[in-house]
Amino acid sequence: MAPKQTLLLILLPMLATFVCQRLYLHLVRVQHVYPAGYLVHHLFIGVLIQIPAAFILAFGTRNRLLALLTPAALGIGSAMVLDEITYLVATQATDEDYVSPVSLWGAVTLISLATILLLVLYRWHCEKTSNGEGARRDSS
Repeated sequence: MAPKQTLLLILLPMLATFVCQRLYLHLVRVQHVYPAGYLVHHLFIGVLIQIPAAFILAFGTRNRLLALLTPAALGIGSAMVLDEITYLVATQATDEDYVSPVSLWGAVTLISLATILLLVLYRWHCEKTSNGEGARRDSS
């Protein structure tokens, strides 16, 4: 898969998931999930999506559908995790804190940093490949 396609398959679902989650939280309301009586934050759901996706990406796949879905899953899971970190660490984790400025701007900051990291890694990869470093490594 081309590096630009990989970048977009991670970045666009990550940003779309983040925007949709925040719009839902701010416009609809906070709704918790309690399977078996335990509060499950979307951070945990994000981890359950993100870890298998990372493992598949680490080893690669020859399945075309999986090759397209896995980076998207990584982006979706990452957004879910990054969205809740500030909420759980820097607030009292109440329903009101979900939609507080601290939670919102902390999440915006983390998503922005993740976006910058993705763009830097993409640019670094493209520069390595254009210098021939990627071709030498692949042929050995």
